[in-house]
Amino acid sequence: MYTLGIETSCDETSCAILKDYKVLSNVTISSLREHRKYGGVVPEIATRAHLKNINKVLYGALGTSGISLDKIGLIAVTYKPGLIGSLVVGVNFAKALSYALKKPLIGVNHLYAHIFASFLNNDEKLEFPFLGLVVSGGHSEIYYVKDFDKIKLLGQTQDDACGEVFDKIAKAYGLDYPGGPAIDKLFDVRHKDYFKFKCGRSGLNLSFSGIKTALIYKKMEFEKKNLLDKNTKVKLLSSFQAASIEAVVSAILEAKAQYKLKVVACGGGVVANSYLRKRLKESEGKGDRFLIPPLEYTADNAAIVAGLGFYLYNKKGKVSSLTLEAEAN
Repeated sequence: MYTLGIETSCDETSCAILKDYKVLSNVTISSLREHRKYGGVVPEIATRAHLKNINKVLYGALGTSGISLDKIGLIAVTYKPGLIGSLVVGVNFAKALSYALKKPLIGVNHLYAHIFASFLNNDEKLEFPFLGLVVSGGHSEIYYVKDFDKIKLLGQTQDDACGEVFDKIAKAYGLDYPGGPAIDKLFDVRHKDYFKFKCGRSGLNLSFSGIKTALIYKKMEFEKKNLLDKNTKVKLLSSFQAASIEAVVSAILEAKAQYKLKVVACGGGVVANSYLRKRLKESEGKGDRFLIPPLEYTADNAAIVAGLGFYLYNKKGKVSSLTLEAEAN
């Protein structure tokens, strides 16, 4: 079956065509450039960009895949969570296509789709249960995945998301947006413990607001002494990245031990971070596996939405009605 995936939860407008779990096309247009000067995503700008780009990505995905619209057998769309205006564009577009083509529709939670990313193209075999880790600009969560329709939240950030803090720290230090790639580019592992920063932990819950405040005060301290040169910035930001990533790794390792699970499926934009990918692989013990998707499937994209949508339709018989509504949370 050919599945059309549609993703518009934040600032990426994306459509993908899959044949079962094989990705035939995955076309994304980001409005990132328009948000850059504000240091974060502006909801109204994102919504307008989706309206402008949704047709382009649809026909781009169809053209790249070589599949005509009438061959589509299922339409999967992100309906939560995300920016409500952005979600409404994708959901209404999907419902219109479903009605016009007389094809089934399925709404997908795109956080769960991030967990599904490693199973695209049949790269990994689905064997339940396992842990799911989602780390992004808006979310930092650990899940117990008994099946993709039986997912339990085990832990989450109690304040800022991990990727959100990277963006805020990068802005405070005069770096480009988004902050994650900018800080990762400067990261020097030799300085990862130069400053002793820590993130809050309470069981499997995380807190990143404290380390954010600490980095801002450290910057002010060095500026007052006229000591904030490039080398000091690298040491500060390297210590920050290491501390933030180690907090995520320690939480997921604790969850693995607590629930006696060997497999963790990882997803979300922060999973593109080079140090996180390295630490997860280093943390694999005997029989342990951290499923880390290719970089192109870490950010918000329609391929992961189509993949999970097809699984829920094909294996679980799930469908959504044309009364499907976008949900911000």
